[in-house]
Amino acid sequence: MRIGIVGAGALGSILGGLLFEAGHELVLVERDADEVQVVSQQGLWLEGVSGERLLQPKIVSPHTEEIEADLVLVLVKSYDTSSAVAQVRDILSKDGVVLTLQNGIGNFETLNDAFPGRVLLGTTTVGAMTLGKGKFRHTGFGQTHLGELDGGIRERTEAVAAALRGMNAGPVHVVDNAVGCVWSKLIINAAINAPATLLRVRNGDLPTGDAGRELIHRVVEECLHIVREKGIALIFDDPEARVIEVCKGTAENLNSMFQDILAGRATEIDYINGAIAREAAALGISAEVNRTLALLIKSLEATADKRVADKA
Repeated sequence: MRIGIVGAGALGSILGGLLFEAGHELVLVERDADEVQVVSQQGLWLEGVSGERLLQPKIVSPHTEEIEADLVLVLVKSYDTSSAVAQVRDILSKDGVVLTLQNGIGNFETLNDAFPGRVLLGTTTVGAMTLGKGKFRHTGFGQTHLGELDGGIRERTEAVAAALRGMNAGPVHVVDNAVGCVWSKLIINAAINAPATLLRVRNGDLPTGDAGRELIHRVVEECLHIVREKGIALIFDDPEARVIEVCKGTAENLNSMFQDILAGRATEIDYINGAIAREAAALGISAEVNRTLALLIKSLEATADKRVADKA
């Protein structure tokens, strides 16, 4: 299968490397010219749970080639999805499909507006971390769920799943409730990422005290109010217990939002807690905890150069 990946960050590079190794005709599309140059000249270095190796996948800058990809994975940060539309259009074949595995909500809608009826949505828990230009760590195998907006199981969906299974990065499931999968992951991200980032703790430390557990509870309860109003079915029965389970299962991890803050990058807060607050407002209900978390993270981003250093 001819596959394009828009966004050669940590997850894009890990999945791209695995798909390249599986024998697919792959191209990475990355707007960071330095990243393109390093990978083109020195190769893509991967390490971690799937082993250490140097790969030589094709990588290009946006708008430089027409590739006619059968499948385009969109893995840019959520705030870059709108600008990625033109990059997808450059490389997508006339019969090709798009798959978003991004964090948060709103990405599918943006892509589907541009490519109506040709976009699949899903989630993945495959772990990835940036080490430097052209260097990435595969931090964990994970589950990938994908499907159609209307819940149908189609030949194209099965074909995409078959390609992803060839990566051997973990189980790949075709589901009839992809929207529920996206919201289920959204709740987990909302309850872990911003709180752990603001507290400057690893995932496993978040629920160790009563206050941390209460914070998780309040975030989840606001989310549940929204999904009930919208009629969305989640993929687990007890979201709060699932959040704590994820905290324990990724106990040593610094979540992606925390990594963004430490690296001085923008976060995806507007598409996680911020999006939850907007969804609640549209329904006429309250999500003040999520709204406050979003404001705190936005304030953290805005004051990066004014931080008071920790003292011994």
